[in-house]
Amino acid sequence: MPQEDGLIETELENLGHGLLRDIRVRQDDHLRAAVEQAVSQVARPRKNLGSSGPPGRAD
Repeated sequence: MPQEDGLIETELENLGHGLLRDIRVRQDDHLRAAVEQAVSQVARPRKNLGSSGPPGRAD
């Protein structure tokens, strides 16, 4: 399972960077800020999103 988790993280990261690149080309500041915030939450969550471990960690 850890390999799958790493693959999912990598794919989410790639998706996020692709979205940010597209937004930068369009120069949409409001959308860019929202996507940057969402990507940062996926990369480093500040809240416990339902896992049984401490905040910021996935099971």
